Amino acid sequence: MFGVEGTPFDLQFPLGRIPVRVLPTFWIATAYMGWDPDRLDLVLIWVLCVFFSILIHELGHALVAEGFGYPTEIILYHFGGLARFQPGYRFPPYQSLLISLAGPFAQFFLAGLILAAMGGYQLLNQPDHEYLEVIYYDLMWINIGFAMINLFPLFPLDGGQVLEALLGMAGVRTARIWALRVSILTGILGAVLMVNLHLTSVAVMFGLLVMMNVQMLQARAW
Repeated sequence: MFGVEGTPFDLQFPLGRIPVRVLPTFWIATAYMGWDPDRLDLVLIWVLCVFFSILIHELGHALVAEGFGYPTEIILYHFGGLARFQPGYRFPPYQSLLISLAGPFAQFFLAGLILAAMGGYQLLNQPDHEYLEVIYYDLMWINIGFAMINLFPLFPLDGGQVLEALLGMAGVRTARIWALRVSILTGILGAVLMVNLHLTSVAVMFGLLVMMNVQMLQARAW
C-alpha cells in the first residue's frame, strides 16, 4: 500500500515487541506540510510533534490488534502511518471496529493529557515560552484536528474502516462496496472543504484518496 516496503534508509526500532519502521518519505512529507524557510527551528518542532503523535496513533491500533492475538508492526510513511498485522483480513467486524477506533482515540487521550499539563503549567504562573507554545498548539492541532479528519468515512482512513465494520455488523453483504461509494463522495466534499479552509496539502491528500477509492471500486465491480 502506497509503497511501504523497506528501504536502506529506514529508521527502525522496537516498542516492546512491536517493531517500528519509519520511511524517509515520512520525514519529507511532514516537513513539507509545515515548511517555513525562515523558521527551520519551528519546522523541526512540527516534524517531531507529528512523529510522536502519529506513533501514538498507530500504537493505539497495534495494541488492540495485539490484544486480539494479531502480531503487528508499525510503519510511518508519506503523510501518515500504518499498523500492519497478520492476518489483515477475514476477522470479525467488531474487531475491525475496535482496532480502527483505537488510533484516533489514543490521540484524543494524548490531547487531553497535553491540555491538562498546559493547564497545570499556567496555574504555576510560569513564564511564556515561544517553543513551548508552538509545541502545545502543534500537538493539539495534530491530535484533535488530524484525528477528526482521520475519522472521515474515507478509505484508507480509519473512518472508512469504521464505516465498513459498522455495515458488516448490520449485516450488509456488500459492505466494502457501499463503504467505497461513501468514501468517494466524502473525499470530494472533503477536498472542497479543505480548499476553502486553505489547507492545500490536505486537499491534495483527499484528491489522491478519491482516485484510489475509484480504482478500488472499479476493481470490485469486475
